[in-house]
Parts: sequence; structure tokens; C-alpha cells
Amino acid sequence: MLEKAGYIQKSRMITIDEAGNPTEIVEVVIEGRRYGIQTDELQQALRGIISARTFKLRTNWKQYVSSLAGIAYLSNSGRALNFEFIDGSKFTTSIDSLRSLLTRRSPYAPVARLPISTTLGAHPRVGSAQRALPHL
Repeated sequence: MLEKAGYIQKSRMITIDEAGNPTEIVEVVIEGRRYGIQTDELQQALRGIISARTFKLRTNWKQYVSSLAGIAYLSNSGRALNFEFIDGSKFTTSIDSLRSLLTRRSPYAPVARLPISTTLGAHPRVGSAQRALPHL
């Protein structure tokens, strides 16, 4: 059973990206921390083309994209979008709930924490000569 850790919603504020241009994002709120993913990168990640960058968000009169916090990528089964943060934490959300959020049929998509047993297994981006480091 997956443990609920947060949610994803469409941003209600105009967000300024790293180049100073306004951009459309979705907000990822996990355990009280706010992150943002640009909508166009998220669409490409849902198609399996790229891994979407996940940024920390900061607010100073307007909402700004801050430092890189992790990546979001399509799962091996193609039925979920996984989030992997720099601190080693991993979360997931269903593709169906994310698509209903993007088409405005749902106000949010739930995010769940991946269990430790699955995060210690073989990592999809670890080569044959590499091994995943254990979590402490």
C-alpha cells in the first residue's frame, strides 16, 4: 500500500522561469514543500521523451523558479510518473490522475511515497558496472 505524501495542482500564479520569462507550471506539494514543473516539459515526460526538471519554488511578490530539486520521469510500466529528488526521496503519481488534472477534469492529482523496498532495487538508469547506493 502506498502512503499519500502530497498532491499536484495547476499553478494559480504566474511563474517566472530562470530566464525571466513568465511560464505555465504545475505545482507539486510534497510533505509541505512546494516544487514546480513546467507544463511543456511535463507533457514530454508523459510521452516518455525526456525527464522533466523539478524546481523549488519561491515567492517574492511573484512566484519564481528557484534551484533544481530533482527530476520526474515515466515509470517502466508507463502507468505512473515517478519523482526522484536530489535528497534521495522518491514519489509517484498515476498517469490517469495527472492527465485528468491537465485536462481540468480534476482539481488535483495525489502523490504517494514509494516504499523503501522498491527504491533499493535495480535503478533504471544504473549501468551494468554500477550499483545503487543503499539509503541510510
